[in-house]
Amino acid sequence: MAVRVKLKVKVGGKTLDVVALVNSGFETEDPQLLVPEKALIANAVDVANLPRGTIVEYGTAGGEISMYVVKRACRVSVTEPDRESREVEADLVISPIEREVLISDALAEELGIILLSLKRGLWRLADDPPDKARATYAPQYW
Repeated sequence: MAVRVKLKVKVGGKTLDVVALVNSGFETEDPQLLVPEKALIANAVDVANLPRGTIVEYGTAGGEISMYVVKRACRVSVTEPDRESREVEADLVISPIEREVLISDALAEELGIILLSLKRGLWRLADDPPDKARATYAPQYW
């Protein structure tokens, strides 16, 4: 099992409610949120009118891939029934092939996501009580 959390993502004047995979292997210096292009289109985000970005090569298990990166183009928070995390500004990575929204290691840390058990899919927020364990969400594929 993996850890997936619910996010509120503000991008291009729209707010997206998505489930995202916390991916510690998605190592970045700055907080980054990888979003499938299909998810943006499905949520009526006008990709063509986002601020100018750059093409960046990312190494993946399947090899190198070029993705469009727009610096500080989104604001992200974790949403739970009992609370919402602080909002974090992040780079938006637009993937033409990924099927899930992915949270980079740097973004997970900024959001305060603490992984408790990867096998059981348990996690908490850094300012939750120490005995609090939250359950993972089902994947959302685009």
